[in-house]
This record gives sequence, C-alpha cells and structure tokens, in this order.
Amino acid sequence: MPPRAVIVSLILLLGASRAVAATEPSISYQEFTLPNGLRVFLSEDHRAPQVTVNVWYHVGAANQRPGRSGFAHLFEHMMFSGSQHVPDPDKVLAAIGAGLGGAANGSTNFDRTNYFETVPASQLPTALWIESDRMGFLLPTLDEKKLATQRDVVSNERRQRYENQPYGRAALELCDTLYPKPHPYYHCVIGSIEEIQAASLSDIKAFFREFYGPRNATLAIVGDFDPKAARELVTKYFGDLPAGSEPKRPDVPQPRLDRVVEKTVPDPVARIPQLQMVWNGVKPFAPEEAAGDILSVVLGGSKTSRLYRRVVEEKQLASGVYATNSSLGLGGYFQIVATAREGHTVAELRKEVESVLDELRKNGPTAAEVERAKRMVVGGMVRSVERASGKADQLNAYAFFTGDPGYLPKDVARYRAVTPAQVHEAARTLLPPDRLLVMDIEPAASAAPGARP
Repeated sequence: MPPRAVIVSLILLLGASRAVAATEPSISYQEFTLPNGLRVFLSEDHRAPQVTVNVWYHVGAANQRPGRSGFAHLFEHMMFSGSQHVPDPDKVLAAIGAGLGGAANGSTNFDRTNYFETVPASQLPTALWIESDRMGFLLPTLDEKKLATQRDVVSNERRQRYENQPYGRAALELCDTLYPKPHPYYHCVIGSIEEIQAASLSDIKAFFREFYGPRNATLAIVGDFDPKAARELVTKYFGDLPAGSEPKRPDVPQPRLDRVVEKTVPDPVARIPQLQMVWNGVKPFAPEEAAGDILSVVLGGSKTSRLYRRVVEEKQLASGVYATNSSLGLGGYFQIVATAREGHTVAELRKEVESVLDELRKNGPTAAEVERAKRMVVGGMVRSVERASGKADQLNAYAFFTGDPGYLPKDVARYRAVTPAQVHEAARTLLPPDRLLVMDIEPAASAAPGARP
C-alpha cells in the first residue's frame, strides 16, 4: 500500500462518507512485458527489507478435460519437485530465510495456479532464479518416480481434506451437482483419485507444455527493491525462456439448477448435522457480484447478521452459520452453511433459514445493514493489500480477471456504490426459492475404518 494506507484504512473502517474518502486506495506499480509474453508488475514497498515474488499461471480446474480431473492441482505439486538447476527449491528457500508454508508456497483453484515466496530484499535474484527455472527447466527432471510420488501425495490430500475431514464430502457433492460431467469443475479442484492415479508421464508433460510458459503467466514483485535493478533481473532470468503457448480462456456454459435438489450426504467423520443451501452464482466482476457479496455479509457475515441472530442467538439451533458468494471464472455459487447445535436437526435449521430468506426477499435489507456490510467488505479489501504478499497477489488477480492490475480503486468504488435496492434485487434473483441445492450432511451410523474427526 502507499504511505497513506493507514489513513485510508481508518477512514474506510469508520465508515466515512464518499465525499471524505474522495481518493480511493490504490496500488502504485510499474508494468512491462517481455518479448516472450511474460507480463510483469513492479510495486515498491520500502517499509520492510523484504520482497515478495508471485507468479500466476492461467491454469486451474477450468482448463481440465473429462477424465483428467485434478491435473492442475497435481501439477502444482509437480512444480515443487525440483527443476534442472534447482533440484530442491524448498531447501534453497529455507537457506535464504524465506521459510515455508505461508511465506513460500503455491496454490491451485478453479481458475489459476500461483507460486509465491517472501524473501529478504537481498535475495530477490534467488527467488527469481527459482521461479524462472521452475517455468523453463522443469521437463528435463520429470520422471516416473517423481510422478508416482506426487500422485500419491495428491491422493492422500484428497483423503485428508475431503474424505476424512468433517463435511468435506459435501464440498465434493456440491461440485458434482452444480457442475456435472463434462464440466471441468466436476470433482472440484482436487480431482478423483482414479483419474489422478491414471495420469501418465506423457499426459503431465503435455499439460506443462500447454499451460506453463511465459505467455500464459504474470509475475508480480512487491517490496524493497530498485525498479531498474528488478527489471534487469527479470529480463536476465526470464527473458530467454521460450514463449510457449497462449491457451484460449475456457468458455463453458454454466449449468443451471432448474428445481430444488435435495440430498442427504452421510458423513462418517462428522459428529453433528449440517445444513448447506447452494444457488448458482456469478463470475468475478459480473454486474451482480458486488451486491451479492454485500448480501452474503447481511445474511451471514458477522454476529450481527440476520442468520446468526436468528439461528444462533434467538433460536439457539446452530453453533455457527455463514454465507458466502463465491465468484468463479465459469460461474460461481452462493452458499449458506449452518451447523446444528447438539440435539437439533437440519429440518429445524432449514425452516428458520428459509424464513429469514423469505423476509429478505420480501422487504429487503435496511440501509444500516447495507452500510455496515459495505464497511466490512471495503475494510477487508484495504487490509488485504497492506502486506506485500497480498498486494502482489491482488495485482495478478486484477490483471487476470479484468486486464487492469491497478483495478483496486474501481473495485472499491463498485462496492461503495451498492444500494439497499440492489441488495434486495440480489436476494430475489440470486437466491430463488425454487432453484437450489439443499444438502443435509448427517453423521453416518458407523465411521469408516480408521477415520477420525
């Protein structure tokens, strides 16, 4: 963030009027593109002697084909297995003080894969060397042994995070219901164990050649560096890499629910029933997205939200409840999740949740509710870019979804502009009572062997 960040944050969090906060928060950056197509964003932040390097590859579950679920996530793991000149990137990063986990890691979602590390400012060349070698010299090191290892790692991750995690199976059911075959979001990002285990070395190498070149990536550098020196380093480490392909963005129609779909999901590792209600959602930066986000906060974004007050405080039916508006590149979803208090049922929860929704569809939110939700959302946006790592990721995200890495002021402005009438309309159009998925997640009569909550 620029030096005024603290002042802007206080103004936003105190809910000052738009006239007072006339200057929206922004991210100062420089941009250039290498001849091979790699788009680069440089943002100076000299508050701490460190620098964040963040690479986005424009590949996620959206780019997968039928029978190839989980490939993007599998390849995220393959990219950590070492490249031609950096056989153990984790060891190198630890040696230069980057640490692992939150400071140096990667992730895959429905629409993109990223790799990032925050290192001491003097180690920027090392971080760029690691990422350039990962991008340009991975294939020579890929072999059957590495592939077998990472197939097993990803398969175990599915078991740990979904099959043996309370309510994890409901996440898989959500993907498979909202995005049925042959939609690429089917089986979620994690994929199916059978298809992951069936991935061949030739499959993986072809996937890399298609999606992991400079023309299909962006690079953000944020922190304590000299822009001229950083530009020279980027050119040195990335400039001679082959451009690779520039895959077309997937354009797959969003499947639409046409009725109420009710499912009971037995869960051998859950102890308490849970209600999930899910509607078709929108794409990032769609006209309805901002009002949908505000609606999710009004419904279940805090202890002052309508659902929390009703099912947790007043009726004491639930131990927790939340709502989220998940925008995805091929069409997202709006979700309400309520976990029952011991001794109560999903049927009781559903009755009260539907009552709250009916009231909101009929009468809309109050101006105070919308204003409070807007302050929460905008405050969160500002806080997310106060750290160099958050700023770097946001530059890449805006570039990917809008084409404009400096979109932050426009993003904040669209949330400030949301009105109670727009949130009322979102409640009616995004949450129809006759087109949704309702899941009753129930503890199974007997847990699977070896499974523990």
